[in-house]
Amino acid sequence: MTSKDIQAELEKTPFVPFRLHLVSGKTVDIPHPGVGWLMQNGLLVFQKAKQGSARVGGYDFIALRNIDRLEQRRQRSRKSA
Repeated sequence: MTSKDIQAELEKTPFVPFRLHLVSGKTVDIPHPGVGWLMQNGLLVFQKAKQGSARVGGYDFIALRNIDRLEQRRQRSRKSA
């Protein structure tokens, strides 16, 4: 996985939620813009970040070499009552 691949997903308009699959077998979701930030050698991912909020519960730093693949997630459609 290259930084250009991840950057393209982070900057996509409109944003499409995606999931990172790590070489360890774990997954990390990027549900909305502002949760993931590309750094020089990795991705900074904020935990428990709510869209539009400036408050987060913590963060993870994921080295780019530890990202195996990226999977786009479908947005759930809201059904009107």
